[in-house]
Amino acid sequence: MKQRKAFTLIELLVVVAIIALLISILLPSLSRARELAKRAVCRANLRGIGQGEHIYANDNFEWFPHDQYDATYASGDPNATGINYHGVLANMVTTHVKSWQTGEVTKTHPSRSMFLMIIRGQSTPQQFICPSSGDVQDPLRNDLGGTDEKPAQPGYNRFDFYSYGSLSYGYQMPFGRRGKPREALDTRMPVNADKGPYFDMGNKGEGDADEWCYPDRYRTANELPDFGTDAQSYLKADNESWRPYNSRNHNGEGQSVLFIDGHVEFVKRPVAGVNNDNIYTYQDDYLLINSLVGELPEDQKGPLTETDSLIIP
Repeated sequence: MKQRKAFTLIELLVVVAIIALLISILLPSLSRARELAKRAVCRANLRGIGQGEHIYANDNFEWFPHDQYDATYASGDPNATGINYHGVLANMVTTHVKSWQTGEVTKTHPSRSMFLMIIRGQSTPQQFICPSSGDVQDPLRNDLGGTDEKPAQPGYNRFDFYSYGSLSYGYQMPFGRRGKPREALDTRMPVNADKGPYFDMGNKGEGDADEWCYPDRYRTANELPDFGTDAQSYLKADNESWRPYNSRNHNGEGQSVLFIDGHVEFVKRPVAGVNNDNIYTYQDDYLLINSLVGELPEDQKGPLTETDSLIIP
């Protein structure tokens, strides 16, 4: 009877080493494929949001969703409004309901304008979550303090997203005198995009600094890009140099951008739309370099022109 030859220890180790090598080669490719799939879902979400916005506009004189606000203006500043559009997100249900009932809006935010589509049933909370972001779908619950909660009823006892972590996308600044999102804007204008690196983090209440409201991965960037003194220097800067100024949703690699005409692109720097505009800042004058760089968003500032992109948050 012929005896079967067994594998030696060295042969087994060689096989294990080859398998480990193949896995190490394949894993990055699988991870990359997974991220590309998530980006496809992200683009599909934005495309669906855009369709909802156009449906909304059909019923509202071609205006995209925007919450009511106090349209008074600060004297001497043509771009100033009487609102605090960086106001906290959601969990201010009582304040918002009271303001809605009395007509005295003291605080609002572009996120509340996007939530109008959930109120009207044109979008779902899941549609506002980018799968690459780590954000969590709005549970449509209201926090009553402590461990007490009750179901949220959009349009009745809830008028905004639950928290910053329940919203992955920003919106073209819907308040102020210029650049308000509507069908009549230049079709090259961005209207939604992955939320940017500049924002106020408070989302449970004024001065509330709970750790879950301030995750490290969402820390505000402290400076704008400084690649040179002229527009050409900025345009020539490589994509890697722009990473700190991109959305955090895709690890700084870029952002998905929805345009007025309904198409979505993934761009590797926050420069899109008309005049190479930095979509996460507002312009401070009409020069090209200040369109590429712009100024960080702040209270009572809106787009400088009808083609100035300002995605908040």
